Amino acid sequence: MAAPVPDVPSAEVPTIAALIESLDPEIREAIDDVDRTLIALSLQQSPWDRLRSASRMAQALARIADAAASQGS
Repeated sequence: MAAPVPDVPSAEVPTIAALIESLDPEIREAIDDVDRTLIALSLQQSPWDRLRSASRMAQALARIADAAASQGS
């Protein structure tokens, strides 16, 4: 879910995929390498560890969203 950008029509707001696509090919390859590494490391964890990690990430994202919402008011 992208946050709206003030005074910019939504058709002009770039997506992450579009931003990555506009990068240098070597940078895109580096991003792909990091993605593959993170996926491989995640799959080495037990299901309970992956669940715990996902739960912690969800809690962190909720805190970030709450902080952003409180800053916006």
